[in-house]
Amino acid sequence: MPAEVRIVPVDASNAGLWCAMRREMGPAWLTDDFETLAAEYLAKGRIQRLPHLVVLAVGEAGGALGFAEVSLRDYAEGCLSSPVGYLEGWFVAPEARGRGVGRLLVRACERWAAERGCTEFASDAEIDNGVSLRAHAALGFEPVADVRLFRKPIG
Repeated sequence: MPAEVRIVPVDASNAGLWCAMRREMGPAWLTDDFETLAAEYLAKGRIQRLPHLVVLAVGEAGGALGFAEVSLRDYAEGCLSSPVGYLEGWFVAPEARGRGVGRLLVRACERWAAERGCTEFASDAEIDNGVSLRAHAALGFEPVADVRLFRKPIG
C-alpha cells in the first residue's frame, strides 16, 4: 500500500476534484447533470436519496489519485442481508493504478458500510470493462449475475 496516499472524505473544499474524475469515469447519462448530485451529497450526505460516503485518494503533492462512492441500499443482487454497502462509483487515475490506491479506497468504503450495520458489500461493473472486472476480482468480489439493464422514459 502506498504510504504517501491519504484517504479523505469529499467536502466543499475538494468536491471539484471528485466531480472532474467522475466526469472522466462516466457514464454520460449520469455525468451530464452531476453537479446537481454533488450538491445533494454536499448538503445532505445523500445521492438520489440514498445515504452516501464519497472519499478521495490524495497523493503527497495534494492531487487526487482516485475516488470511491459507497451507498447504503436496502437490496443488492446476490446479497442476503440488508442494508448492503454498495460501491456506486470507483475510479483510480491511470497513472496511479496498480499501486494499491483502489484497495485503500474500497477498504474505506467497506469500513463505513460495516459501521452502519452492513455485513455484505456489493458492486457492479459493465460486462465489457475488463479493467474493472479484474480490479473487483483482485479485491475479493465474486460475480453473482450477468445482466443487461434497460431504461425507457415514460410520460
